[in-house]
Amino acid sequence: MSYIQHIGAAAPKHSLTQEKFAEIYSSMTEDPDVQRKIKFLTARSAIKKRHCVEPDIKKLIALSLEEKLAKYHSNALALAEEAVHSNLAFKKHKENITDIVFVSCTGMQAPGVEIDLIQKLGLSSTIRRYNVNFMGCYAALTGLRMAKDICATPDRTVLLLSVELCTLHFQHKFADDYLLSNSLFADGAASVIITSEKHNATYMLHDFESRLLPASKDEMSWKISPTGFLMTLSGAVPKTISKSLTQNLLFDKDPQKVGWAIHPGGKQIVDGIKSTLNIDESEVTVSRKVLAEQGNMSSATILFVLKEMLNYKPTNKKEFIACAFGPGLALESALLSYV
Repeated sequence: MSYIQHIGAAAPKHSLTQEKFAEIYSSMTEDPDVQRKIKFLTARSAIKKRHCVEPDIKKLIALSLEEKLAKYHSNALALAEEAVHSNLAFKKHKENITDIVFVSCTGMQAPGVEIDLIQKLGLSSTIRRYNVNFMGCYAALTGLRMAKDICATPDRTVLLLSVELCTLHFQHKFADDYLLSNSLFADGAASVIITSEKHNATYMLHDFESRLLPASKDEMSWKISPTGFLMTLSGAVPKTISKSLTQNLLFDKDPQKVGWAIHPGGKQIVDGIKSTLNIDESEVTVSRKVLAEQGNMSSATILFVLKEMLNYKPTNKKEFIACAFGPGLALESALLSYV
């Protein structure tokens, strides 16, 4: 079996309240209808603040894609290192780490951040390296699935890193897709130590489920452009997710008999899943807390939720489902239990 020993998390020191963000964003257009939409979307987002590596949004707009990716690499390395050192299990397992899985969809280059990180942390140069790139908000669960498979081999210890600097790709555009994505995404990083050792573990990894949702390919996308990465995000996403969960139960589990760790991709997604599954408000309290305090950090977000659940167990249910969503539309889920 495979176990999560602990989770560490880090966010940039800079942050913007939603009110301040709305003020800055609105100042970039003279169209009163767009200004009204910005105010409406930020007010109903359920986000209080979002952390960012560069709080000067207007400065970001002037950066080329090459400059944004260079800024990603330097900031991602520092944030990843902070997330690792905040992980209470890192010192104990440092010398035994055999594999590193690096997850991100907001920047890439070769040699990658994971190579610099190995050197900064003083890890072995023979560590096996894996990159999960450009998969979106569900990719940390893909990384956990890889870690579980790796730990099926004896004497393996995996360091999983998710680092997302979404705000680097802020777009100076005012179509509905960009208004929505600009109002949601934030920066953050998380680290996980996974082993086959149960002693002192926090979670046990049982199973994973992947599904592509039919006729939804155009509802969410993540594409590269000269001005950064472009997010297409349809308002139909919550309904599509809810429809899939109604038609097919995850892991064939009664939703009321398991706990939930939901990726807070947005308030409407959390509300829609809660209503569809008819689960108690306590099951989404942690997701709402992470959304309010951090925003949507793409793949790192679900790890922030899992970390927070160690401090706040919403119910006495030992077994729970973690789920996240991304371009495809794709739904990734993990079945876990507290140890």
